[in-house]
Amino acid sequence: MLIIAMLYYERFYPWAPLKRMGSLIIAGVSMMKQLTIIVENRIGALADVTEALSRTGVNIISISAQGFEKTGVIRVLTTDINTALNELNKVGLKAVVNDIIVLKMIDRPGELYKVAKKLANEGINLRSVYIIGKEGDRTVVAIDPEDYQRALKVVSK
Repeated sequence: MLIIAMLYYERFYPWAPLKRMGSLIIAGVSMMKQLTIIVENRIGALADVTEALSRTGVNIISISAQGFEKTGVIRVLTTDINTALNELNKVGLKAVVNDIIVLKMIDRPGELYKVAKKLANEGINLRSVYIIGKEGDRTVVAIDPEDYQRALKVVSK
């Protein structure tokens, strides 16, 4: 199993040198920040969030939005987390920032399973998992664990 865990710098500074750690290759020791916005599940909620971000020129790298009954959860990755957070708060949208693990994996069946199983075996719950994008034959995946430090150690073995 070859998984490349790319722990992005908050503002996407150049990658640190790659280091092999067991079956994984880790790049750098930084993390990426994720914004989570809880909204009412209604028509226009996503438009409200994206309007606030666009007004200040915040670029969205990745966005994930889900609605369940009366609640919506929007997760955003951006190159300017502080500006995004300030603007969202200014317009009355409550957002929280947390660290996520970003994995760059070989794009083939079963790779995400291997990571999910490792984390499950260690009793680590995941709040969310989503694809950020593709880079050649790699899939870049965001993992938002409840216990970031423990999860980082598990995927680094």
